[in-house]
Amino acid sequence: MRPGRRQLAPWVCTVLIRAEKPVPSSPRSPDAVTPEAASPGEERGTRSEEESQPGAPLLSALLELQTDFLRGGDPQRSLERWLTLLLGETGGEHGLLGVELQAPGVAPAPQLQVLASTPPGWGAALWEVPAWLTPGDAEPRSLQALVSLALSTGQPLSAEGPVKVPGSAPLPMPEPSPRSFRVLPLQAGDARTGFVGFTHRPGEATAEASEDLLLLLDVGDSLLRSRREAQQQEQTQQAAHHLQEELEALRQTLASVEDDLWIWNAPTRELRVSRRWREIAGYAENELAPTFDAWKQLCHPEDLPRIQSSLQAHAEGTTPHAEFEYRTRCKDGEWAWILSRARVAARDEQGKPIRIVGTDTDLTAMKRSEERLSALLLAIPDLIFRLRGDGTYIDFSCSTSERTLLAPEEFIGRNMRDLPMPQYLNDLWFSNLDRVLRDGALAVYEYELDMPQGRQSYEARVVRSGPDEVVSIIRNITERRLVEERQAQLIQAEKLASLGQMAAGLAHEINNPVSYVASNLRALDEYASAVGPLLRMLREFLEEPGTEPRTLSAEQLARMRQLWQQGELDELLSDMPELIQESLTGTRRIKEIAQSLRVFAREDDGQPQSVDVNEELESTLRMVSNELKYKCDVKRDFGPLPRITCFPTQLVQVFTNLLLNAAQAIETRGEIRIRTWQRDTEVVVEISDTGKGMTAETISKLFTPFFTTKPRGQGTGLGLSISRDIVNRHGGRIEVRSEPGKGSTFTVTLPLSPP
Repeated sequence: MRPGRRQLAPWVCTVLIRAEKPVPSSPRSPDAVTPEAASPGEERGTRSEEESQPGAPLLSALLELQTDFLRGGDPQRSLERWLTLLLGETGGEHGLLGVELQAPGVAPAPQLQVLASTPPGWGAALWEVPAWLTPGDAEPRSLQALVSLALSTGQPLSAEGPVKVPGSAPLPMPEPSPRSFRVLPLQAGDARTGFVGFTHRPGEATAEASEDLLLLLDVGDSLLRSRREAQQQEQTQQAAHHLQEELEALRQTLASVEDDLWIWNAPTRELRVSRRWREIAGYAENELAPTFDAWKQLCHPEDLPRIQSSLQAHAEGTTPHAEFEYRTRCKDGEWAWILSRARVAARDEQGKPIRIVGTDTDLTAMKRSEERLSALLLAIPDLIFRLRGDGTYIDFSCSTSERTLLAPEEFIGRNMRDLPMPQYLNDLWFSNLDRVLRDGALAVYEYELDMPQGRQSYEARVVRSGPDEVVSIIRNITERRLVEERQAQLIQAEKLASLGQMAAGLAHEINNPVSYVASNLRALDEYASAVGPLLRMLREFLEEPGTEPRTLSAEQLARMRQLWQQGELDELLSDMPELIQESLTGTRRIKEIAQSLRVFAREDDGQPQSVDVNEELESTLRMVSNELKYKCDVKRDFGPLPRITCFPTQLVQVFTNLLLNAAQAIETRGEIRIRTWQRDTEVVVEISDTGKGMTAETISKLFTPFFTTKPRGQGTGLGLSISRDIVNRHGGRIEVRSEPGKGSTFTVTLPLSPP
């Protein structure tokens, strides 16, 4: 049957046959719709054959209904139209049509579903409302209870109502009232298909036994059966479609799987492998015989005992499956690593395996990666540990000849707390371990430990490698520490050499303010001597006894005027503020020079700080000003800069070296220009001079230690080398541009935060 077409129901044939019979021209009397309406004693007689035949309007409506149904019309609309025809036949105004939902083999009360209701929603409104009384009942029943009772007995059921329950809302029933309600089970043979219920006025006939009603009930039963069959067919089609999708997904999964599938028939020794195994080994389909012996010849001889042992253990039932790694020779002569998992699929009557199925996974790439990783680990001169969150060692790699606290194989399974290490080191380790497991961040810390070869310095790096495990790399940095200490000493020596070079100029810079401060102090001393007599006379006047108000005598006033004129106090008062201001300026200048010297000469404490590069440049310029002012003019072009994290004393040394070199490159009189600006996440400092410039050969050697273009005894040749190392340690870079006769430009680029 084509989709969308429905089978011809039996009731359709009945309607078509009856439609061919002659129909009376006069309509049937509604008084004769059911035999129950007339009592046995009444002389109403038996209806004639013509009176018992269905009327033409009903047959026409049923034909229209079946035509719409056969054309694939809406089943819900068909059920509603049928219910309307039934109510028209029975004279009722309210009705409902439904089915029984019951899973096979389930004993509890059936589940009922109302499919159609007239008026719409009427059945749902009264479905659970106790408003109907059956004969012999003292308590009213709901529509649901009436339907359940009728279905349980398989007999029609009548009830009177609706009964108004005190305190309840008005029932959705039109006047006049009361009415009777009739429930009829719909059944085809032994199979129950559903139920129909309708209202009618008490005393009115229900026409249960009329041919029209029987025909309508037959039609309703057929509609419900057809609906159920259509649903089952749709469900079957959906299940088939879903199964087809699952099969297609399985086919695509098997096509994309990287594993090889194989089947071994043990009695015949036939071995069939999938295309994937031949791809791994590089053979075409017909280049290998499909036998176990042909496969065995390709296996590495050292792996055969392990394969046989695994297969035998599984065949005897010792293991749930066989699993082994082996090497097979490829067509190009290389060895491919394969992981095989197998299971017995069938046994004979004696329990011996007759068919074994398995999968092969290509491990070649993984094995080669492991080899490369192993070679890499051997090349790393570090200790590598893998530990659980509680400090237990679960893996260990040592590619160095350095002695450790324990032999490498003794670390596995031990807890770090059990090792002979100081308590502070255990506390340091576990604090970093907890932080790494909690935050997932890399932890780097250094520590020292007394070892048989002496006190050693180590750097530990810890990173999370799983939910409750970490990997730690321990590196011996003792030699690096020594190099760093020597380098720090060298940097300090270069600082002192630069300081010695600037000593004369600094002395001159300090001497100038000291000289005029001393001169001003001498002048102030003379002023103090001049004003002394007047102040002493005033003190004598104030120390005279008595509390009464006093006035100066003419003699005292004349004496004060004399002292004022002798001391030239008018000139003193006008000159003193200027002397004091000049002295303050001089002491401030001395203080700035001293601070700059202290910053330049002090050793780095190893802790980065947040600084303003422009301020550091100004501090450096104050310190070297005496070296610059007699040879060049300094032009500042400072742009707004964010603060950077750095080691300020080291940067000051870089700026000092560059500024002194720039001044020394200027032979007569020139200019030094300093520019600063921000570029993305970097700060750029550019120092240019109008000196004699450099050749390409000189530039190529410029940062080489001990290389210098200065006369013997005037330079160590370490300034620029140390400057480059400092900038590199900050994660920055230093570049130079220069041509003979056109000056030089040094550009220092620094990140906002060091790496």
